[in-house]
Amino acid sequence: MKSLTVTGVTSLSFLLVGAIASCTGRPNQWTVSSPNDELTFDLRLGPALDGRDSGALTYTVHREHDGKSHDVLLPSPLGVRRDDQSFVDGLRFVHAGPATDAAGSYDLVHGKRRTIRQPARERVFTFANAAGARIELLVHVANDGVAFRYRFPEQDETPRKVLEEITGFHVPAGSSSWITPQQPPGRYTPAYEDLYVEQPAGTTAKTPSGWAFPALFHVGSEWLLVSESGMTDGNAGTRLEAEAPDGQYRIRLPEAGEGRGVGATTPESKLPWTLPWRVLVTGASTSTIVESTLIEDVAPPSTVADPSWIKAGRVSWSWWSDDDSPRNEAALKSFIDLSAEMGWEYSLIDANWNLMDPAALQRILAYARDKRIGIILWYNSGGPHNDVTEQPRDRMHLRDVRRAEFAKLQQWGVKGVKVDFWQSDKPDRMQQYLDLLRDAADFKLMVDFHGSTLPRGWERTYPQLMTMEGVPGAEQYKFNPEYPGKAAWHNTVLAFTRNAVGAMDYTPVTFTDHKYPRITTDGHELALSVVFESALQHFADSVAAYRALPAPAKDFLAAVPATWEETRLLGGEPGKLVVVARRGQDGWYIGGISGLDTPQRFELDLSFVKKPGAYTLTTVQDGDVPRKLASATRQVSSADKIGIDLLARGGFVATLRSRRD
Repeated sequence: MKSLTVTGVTSLSFLLVGAIASCTGRPNQWTVSSPNDELTFDLRLGPALDGRDSGALTYTVHREHDGKSHDVLLPSPLGVRRDDQSFVDGLRFVHAGPATDAAGSYDLVHGKRRTIRQPARERVFTFANAAGARIELLVHVANDGVAFRYRFPEQDETPRKVLEEITGFHVPAGSSSWITPQQPPGRYTPAYEDLYVEQPAGTTAKTPSGWAFPALFHVGSEWLLVSESGMTDGNAGTRLEAEAPDGQYRIRLPEAGEGRGVGATTPESKLPWTLPWRVLVTGASTSTIVESTLIEDVAPPSTVADPSWIKAGRVSWSWWSDDDSPRNEAALKSFIDLSAEMGWEYSLIDANWNLMDPAALQRILAYARDKRIGIILWYNSGGPHNDVTEQPRDRMHLRDVRRAEFAKLQQWGVKGVKVDFWQSDKPDRMQQYLDLLRDAADFKLMVDFHGSTLPRGWERTYPQLMTMEGVPGAEQYKFNPEYPGKAAWHNTVLAFTRNAVGAMDYTPVTFTDHKYPRITTDGHELALSVVFESALQHFADSVAAYRALPAPAKDFLAAVPATWEETRLLGGEPGKLVVVARRGQDGWYIGGISGLDTPQRFELDLSFVKKPGAYTLTTVQDGDVPRKLASATRQVSSADKIGIDLLARGGFVATLRSRRD
């Protein structure tokens, strides 16, 4: 049942791990420690936290560093209530399996890092309720966090429903949070497109719909990111309850009104049944949050035997600058020309392309083939779960119709689909996501989910999933008058929250103004191409805007990759600053953005480069005004520190290449 590849270990090491993970000296209490023995998950069977019932499961998480023990989570509840059985109280201990070395070793097709080598320990605990029904708790502890999930191990062909999950996350008093409200059901919601807010942990959400994943907390000296992973058939996407008394956040199921009321809110499956992972990424530095792959580590391995057809890349996109362009043959060809000029791999044709003359569409596809530019086509996900009129619709909902459409796209030479307007995290929509991904693989089509939920480890399991929206991105300059004033701050928060759990289709790098003009600098916008990770990176501005860029900025956008060998956070905190270094096959790319309304200085320490030696550093940053870029090239070594001055809401990019390159 492991989701990570187990490497060979000696019998002695198994015994040692087991001793470390289980010996607490107290009955009905167990501890699982990380491989570096700093992070511990403590499990307890005893009275419930309110003291009324016995036989309840609770857990705590703490970290040892600097010679001190630091609380990450205080005693928090565990348990599930099904329609036929309750596993909330009255539980008795049955069995604790041996601790196992769950060292992960796998490659990602795209993402923060190419090769993952992640040590971890796992253990399974079994409990029974008063009726004898069993529940297992699977615990996975790595150096950068904890994950746990429930499993019902018994055989039962009768479908069972989860009515409630009482799992909680009790952050200590005085903690800060960066968390976004869960959008209430509506015509276009939930779409995970509300803005993050910074506030004391435990603050009640502005609507009863609660708080969306992922949620970031600063807990004393520790950072904690809470989300979920391993979403499989029959399950629902969850979020957190609106009220968090004393910092006690609880899991919340979807709402009845989501998806126009279509579908049940309760997850349902035959037994055995495994629920999704609850994931806690934690460390003493924000670098742990940004660099962690724990979401992917616990997800099931890839289902694609030969992923050679899956190619990350940069995408020109016409809709942001011209709503009607997806029906305009000449406009679409100009964006294909842009991709060819810039060396970008793809061009996206957005909503309502099917209203174009079919002969014109075929001419566009042929034009793109001649230019060696891959085409991605937009689709509406509905179906009865939305009434959005943008087309084509009613082609992604039913499996036979969807597969016939995919077969046609494969014949046309289309490389991928962007599927939009989901509006629900109910089990039926989560199943549609999964079924669509499986069908897309059969026809070698890459997938972008827009107007969607957030990533839940699917990028590892289904590497044809290149990116997901689930974020208020540059589209908001067209719709939200409050967005420009908050964008710079919000962009720095996204690096530590939404983008930390998976690829993010923000549609960045917009230099021109839309309905609501931006107040970020050109350097800030350019840096989003590195700060934000997405295997299909949609550059959203017009053809004219990119052609008008100064040569250094244009050269940078022509070279910057869409997938990475390695990712390092060089500095920053949410709301203030983020500087990320990502290694491509040809060297390092660095992007930094400021969230402050005042200038600041960042010292770029080049010691993160593993190989000492001589390098060429080229920077493109703001000039003396927000919409003017300046560039410089200098010879440096890995021992150098370079001062970078950032304007208010500013930014910079840099490339670092060995002089031998």
